[in-house]
Amino acid sequence: MEIILCVAYTLFFVFLINKLKFFKIEGVSAKILSVLFIIKIASAFAITLIYTYYYKDNFESDIFKYFEDGKVIHSSIHNNPFDFLRLVSGIGADVPHLDQYYNLTNFWFKEHDYNLLNDNRTIIRFNAISLIFSFGYFNVHNIFMAFISFTGFTAIFKVFYNYFQEKRNLLIVSVYLIPSVLIWTSGVLKEGLVMFSLGFILYYSDKLLACKFQWKYVLGLIFTIFLLFISKFYVLLAIIPGLFSIAAIKLFKNKFAFYIFTSVHVLIFVIFFFFQVVFSHYNLTEIVSKKQHDFINMITQINSVGSQIDIPVLKPSLLSFVKNTPNALVNSFFRPHIFEIKSFMYIVPAIENLLIIIMFLLMIFFYKKISTDKFLWIWFCISFVLILFVLCGLTTPVLGALVRYKVPAIPFLFIIFITFIDFKKIIELSNNIIKWKK
Repeated sequence: MEIILCVAYTLFFVFLINKLKFFKIEGVSAKILSVLFIIKIASAFAITLIYTYYYKDNFESDIFKYFEDGKVIHSSIHNNPFDFLRLVSGIGADVPHLDQYYNLTNFWFKEHDYNLLNDNRTIIRFNAISLIFSFGYFNVHNIFMAFISFTGFTAIFKVFYNYFQEKRNLLIVSVYLIPSVLIWTSGVLKEGLVMFSLGFILYYSDKLLACKFQWKYVLGLIFTIFLLFISKFYVLLAIIPGLFSIAAIKLFKNKFAFYIFTSVHVLIFVIFFFFQVVFSHYNLTEIVSKKQHDFINMITQINSVGSQIDIPVLKPSLLSFVKNTPNALVNSFFRPHIFEIKSFMYIVPAIENLLIIIMFLLMIFFYKKISTDKFLWIWFCISFVLILFVLCGLTTPVLGALVRYKVPAIPFLFIIFITFIDFKKIIELSNNIIKWKK
């Protein structure tokens, strides 16, 4: 039955890809998009196999533990559908009799919440709702999340394809086909929801920046910002400076872009640190510092984390953050490297990081200048990659977790590379070398 449902839902989503206007992209056929979607599904099954046969501990593995808690929440629909609506919406979900469900879950509550929303509940609720249509078969959830994630990536692709149609194939690879991104954003994990919401935040923002004001774009933007807020709050924080920067640059018609970009970031960080002084419960430097300390303490207690790395201990001060930022960036950009491969799970990210080094070198030696009008969303890419990589590098003392947490920024890093590398010069040089050897 599970196989039949998986095939049926796959065919249904392929049908939507072929019929919906959103997926109509000039120069990119529905057949290509359908193949990319099938690759997403294959990646979802791959991460499921990894969690089943490599990590093995189903109780602690993210991909299964939230599914099991989702079953508990879903069970309420048989007893009282209104209770189910309360549980999945969060509205009126604090009534005492719902404790009968909360007490049966293992991850509905977090040991450390840092005065922030509990993002575990978002993926648990996704599973609870999906169970209505999956009849309890886990791999059907894989299909659902693969499509949701794929839709978000398509939104990202459409934003950048508007500016770089001549780089179609490179853009497809950068957005859809980076291996670590495929693996971690296709299965039943929070990252799928993150990429969906992130993609549509950019998509709706691009529409509004193009002066195409429609209420559907405004409402869509509000909804996806909220979804990202409850899925991965730190990713939302990482995109805010970039979005405000490109809005300001657009307002000034791309003039003085660098100065506007820098000024907006400085202004946002000043406002941000002033805000946390006034509202001490939301002191981000203290929250990030505590999060790092708790992460380090947790892996020290486990004492069996093979990918643990030493990172400087953060203090809840701006000076400590600035001092440790270079080390954070080095870890996020270049680790794990090829000399840190300890298992097959390290192979792909290590090769990707080697490729990142190569791409940096190519960008230096084969730099290509682009026109001002095409630079707008590249400013966002630069901002988002740097901020997310700093946050991940500062707080994550485990290489495996670092690979996963930085995944949302990886497509944008490769978009930067393919934008500024002159591949024609590389091809010409290669041809000249071949001719010279002959």
